[in-house]
Amino acid sequence: MLRSFLAATLLAGAMMASSAQAGTPVTIQVTCPLTGETFNFDTTASYSTWGRDLDGLPQGSWHFPLAIPQCPDSRFPVLEDLTPEQLAAAAALVQTPGYAAVRDEAPYYLLAFVMRELGIGDPIDPVWNLLQATWQVRDQPEIYSRYATELVSSWDAGSAAFRSENSDDWRWIESFIANVERQAGRFEEAGARLDALEPLASEDADLMERIRTTRRLIAEGNSRPFSPERGD
Repeated sequence: MLRSFLAATLLAGAMMASSAQAGTPVTIQVTCPLTGETFNFDTTASYSTWGRDLDGLPQGSWHFPLAIPQCPDSRFPVLEDLTPEQLAAAAALVQTPGYAAVRDEAPYYLLAFVMRELGIGDPIDPVWNLLQATWQVRDQPEIYSRYATELVSSWDAGSAAFRSENSDDWRWIESFIANVERQAGRFEEAGARLDALEPLASEDADLMERIRTTRRLIAEGNSRPFSPERGD
């Protein structure tokens, strides 16, 4: 799997999450893979997490989703391990009308677009990036609705293989998707997704509690994000 700069540089910090009590700010120098230009990027060396909102957004000692470094001019997400062929394809991609149309979208939305267009990463990566993009636009209802539509379509169309290989993770992500639908005001669709999910989650007490909470919020007509840990 081609690792994004995010995964490559912050994996150590993520693995330290259980022991780190607060985010540790750090400024690093990053190189744009398209131009060789270097720039400073503010990130964290370590952080802790203590839960997730119903739509999967982590709760912790840093800002989530984690920021992605982007080339200053093109906003191209900084990726490592690109082959010469992929670099050439990326350089051509940023000159296209399609790229121009999405370059100012939320960073994780742009990352999903780039990975799809270049055919890099695991098949599930664009879906995960789209989910993180919805976290970035929670306060922008029209954009949120558009991202939610694309996320649901992409997930439902392409998650079969992921489900067969990662059934536990699939169930949890399915619950996240149900809450994206709820937060987009699509209560009937969210309820139907939970109806299909619940029989598969009966042995996971934590997930079942989240499903019950989601059903309660749907019954209330509540489309706000919700953190089980905070109870809000």
